[in-house]
Amino acid sequence: AALRKAIIDNTVEYPEFEGSEHHDILSVSLGFFDGALWKMLRQNVVDRSDKIDVWFSSPARHLIQDPATKTVIGVQIERDHVLRNIKANNGVVMATGGFENNPEMLEDYLGASKLVPLGTLYNKGDGIKMATEVGASLWHMNNYESLGMLHGLAFTVPTGKRGKLILGDWKAIYDGSVFLAGDDGTRYYPEDMTNRHGHVYSHGYWKVPQNNHHPHIIFDKKQYEKFADKETSIYPQAQDMIIEANTLEELAKKIGAVPEKLQEQVAEFNFFATEGKDYAFHRNPETMQAFDAEGPYYALSVSQTVLNTQGGPRRNARAEILSNDGTPIPHLYGAGELGGISAGRYQAGENIAECLIFGKIAGLNAARVKEEVFEHTAEEPDAVSSASQTEKKVNLGSDLDVKETYMVGANQYLGRSNAGVGNEVVVRITVDDDKKLKDIEILKQSETGIGAQAIESMPKEMISKNTYEVDSISGASATSRALKEAVKDAMNKI
Repeated sequence: AALRKAIIDNTVEYPEFEGSEHHDILSVSLGFFDGALWKMLRQNVVDRSDKIDVWFSSPARHLIQDPATKTVIGVQIERDHVLRNIKANNGVVMATGGFENNPEMLEDYLGASKLVPLGTLYNKGDGIKMATEVGASLWHMNNYESLGMLHGLAFTVPTGKRGKLILGDWKAIYDGSVFLAGDDGTRYYPEDMTNRHGHVYSHGYWKVPQNNHHPHIIFDKKQYEKFADKETSIYPQAQDMIIEANTLEELAKKIGAVPEKLQEQVAEFNFFATEGKDYAFHRNPETMQAFDAEGPYYALSVSQTVLNTQGGPRRNARAEILSNDGTPIPHLYGAGELGGISAGRYQAGENIAECLIFGKIAGLNAARVKEEVFEHTAEEPDAVSSASQTEKKVNLGSDLDVKETYMVGANQYLGRSNAGVGNEVVVRITVDDDKKLKDIEILKQSETGIGAQAIESMPKEMISKNTYEVDSISGASATSRALKEAVKDAMNKI
């Protein structure tokens, strides 16, 4: 009960809103970031594999629309490098996510030159393109969510890579001789202010700050020691990312800032710290300490994050996608963050909730047998969706029907675990004649980010110590647990 109350209290992001006292949570596990909800939903699909076809690596390319009635009658997909027209007798549900990884859309709709994704790397706005092709109206295209340090930042990563989500009270980034500098080297944000999924308070409203292309955390030698303190550091790896310079002018040149502006900003910050009042951004003066008069000085490159976007095709309460004149596009439905209901702000858990709620509404309405029958002259379909009653022209099968077979040789054993964030982890171990670990092969896994690093590094330590009981990788506890369980399962068969 205490844990439940604590979670609720910490996830009510807008307690000032009417009705916030009714905020509640439902959880399928007591863990965090463990993929428990995904695993439960996936298992329900697997349990109904006789009724549901699942096609991996089969991206939708276009919706198929009757030219006369504007009814959506199917989807064109690409499977095994062949375009296939899939007929849908009763409806199509679009749940293709947002456009977090489409630079052109980020620039056009969010005015953001650079955002680091925290979630999937594959949401590129395909659903938005397909919906507009059939005349869908768009909404909430300028709203998105961030998460992470300060106002929603992560340490900079190469283009196309996922950022590391860092949560927790890390005082080194806001308490002391440290501030956040924008592209030109000047402050633009009160560093001790908390964010609400990337939205910060601004003159009576909560909004995501204007995106900077290459912001940096600026600090001096005193603050450097705080970043180097392994006992208080939330992310010790940041130590390897620190940029050092002997002077502020040199530091500005290294980070692409304007030297004069960075020097003036440090002088102004020192004045505020001495005066005991932040006249520019009203940061708590107790968290401000003047910079050292002489170098070295330091910087950490950070980037604005994007957890997910909200924009997409407009939908009504029946999950029907609407056309530009406000009427439903027949047989087309939407769910999830593709056209999410958040117009300007976001409440924690909202996208998951609307994914489940609108997913059910859309699914029920799409599966309902329609009274009207539309004749069309479009190209004949290659297949028909599972909900249809007509015979398939081409049997595309289901990827859930594919049985995975793994070979084992002498002194080799298979192990499995479903404890990770992704799908099943399967390993094959090889032992020597003394039954000691000689090799660990990862045959199947879908862990990403820091989890993928754990998959790569932990087997080496297991082999050297001849045990699955090794230290978990920080930030990848679920993946570490899955790998250890799989190796344990294999070793128990020796």
